[in-house]
Amino acid sequence: MKFDLKNKLSELKRKFTFKNLKNTFTGEEQKKHLKQGSYSSIMTVIVIAVVIVVNLVFGQLPSSITQIDVSDQKLYTLSKEGKKAVKDLSDKVTLYYYVKSGSEDDNISKLLKNFKEASSNIKVKTIDPDLHPTFATKYTSDNVSSGSVIVVNGNKSKVLSQSTLYQSEVNYQTMSQQTTGFDGEGQIVSALNYVTNDDMPVLYTLTGHEETELGSNLKDSIEKANMEIKSLNLLTSENVPEDTDILLIAAPQKDLSKEEADKVIAYLENGGKVFIFSSVNENELTNFESILRNYGLQRDKGLIIEGDNQHYIPKHPDYLIPDLSGSSDITSDLSGNTYVLTPDAQAIKKLDNYRDTLTITSLISTTERAYIKNITDEGKISAEKDDGDETGKFDVGVSVTENVGDEKEANLVYFSAVNMLSDDVDHMVNGGNTSVISSVLTSMSNVDKSSVVSIPSKSLSVSNLNITAYSASFWSIITMGVIPVLFLLAGFIIWMKRRKQ
Repeated sequence: MKFDLKNKLSELKRKFTFKNLKNTFTGEEQKKHLKQGSYSSIMTVIVIAVVIVVNLVFGQLPSSITQIDVSDQKLYTLSKEGKKAVKDLSDKVTLYYYVKSGSEDDNISKLLKNFKEASSNIKVKTIDPDLHPTFATKYTSDNVSSGSVIVVNGNKSKVLSQSTLYQSEVNYQTMSQQTTGFDGEGQIVSALNYVTNDDMPVLYTLTGHEETELGSNLKDSIEKANMEIKSLNLLTSENVPEDTDILLIAAPQKDLSKEEADKVIAYLENGGKVFIFSSVNENELTNFESILRNYGLQRDKGLIIEGDNQHYIPKHPDYLIPDLSGSSDITSDLSGNTYVLTPDAQAIKKLDNYRDTLTITSLISTTERAYIKNITDEGKISAEKDDGDETGKFDVGVSVTENVGDEKEANLVYFSAVNMLSDDVDHMVNGGNTSVISSVLTSMSNVDKSSVVSIPSKSLSVSNLNITAYSASFWSIITMGVIPVLFLLAGFIIWMKRRKQ
């Protein structure tokens, strides 16, 4: 094939004339393409700008809006009590998250962020111990491990190790340590109250009469409320100490001496606060009872049996699930949403005659179907109701107040079931007993109520299902009777229809 260079050059010359080039860039078709391209470019720039602006706006929003806590227990979301405690904060407080870079705990990081967003008086700073190895020595002489939170207000501080923020216990099946709860919010609120308050309440527990030990759940709650627990031997003390905010008498098994009882009464008559538990006891506790009688109360010697199967643990009618009063300031917030369990409770009764200056308020009571069984000389009772058994609604927790002048008010709270202090019993109602007892202690404390907030730990394990005897019977009938019968009926109807066809 012969290449004709002369023709090719002529062809190119025709194509690249000024007129053709002008048409190429200014023709109607090209104008249309250029217009569409420009429009697309402008729209792309606008969309990118909108995305950037939206990201900047959402980046400034609080994490409570942009992040959803989907955990069952709302691990890093502040509770109502936590928000109130932070809202009341007037001092400038800094929360230092003392953690190595890359080792941050997700729950703690998000929780600290929520604290910061809840109050303008809270600052959160992260300190890397590798970069600042001597930082923690300003606040404690102890070794501070990575993952700790240091709460600082001026010269007052509190160090919360990561092992404090998380609860753990030994799994005896695997013989290994198992994390069971996250206590971040409760511990940090407790630390905030500690560093911002100088006046912390003192709780004395009476000793010397084989009193019941406090359960660890209640102790933890009291410590988180920044209450100091001290022991008191009234035999060696001239009187109840002046720094006492609350005196706790936890079911003495031996009687108090008359002098001890008189000291307790004298303390009450001067505007003191006394929280009393009792238990079924074979011994005569004459002087102990005299304290109750001085405030218009006495306890029945029999044991309460609940007749309403919605108010006791299945097969244990002496394990009462009583009602909390909705009219008392102490229990109104818990009434309707908290179970309490009061095993082996005795009826608290008012005396026929007591001072008209006393105000006696019911806090916890049974249903009208409860009855009292007397204990035999052998220490046994029968749960079966007899015709002669006293029946009715009985108090198992009451509060007595009395104005004693000089703007002072005596307050005696009495619960007749000391097993409420047991951790095992408390676990059966998911901490309900501790919540009620903590509410009583908070109400009795003379210091600012906002400084004794105690927020319970959030469980990481499966919660117990609280079910009454009535509910257990109801669902047993449904699952073992009604549902199988419905399936049988449906099958029989289908069989009949097919047979007719």
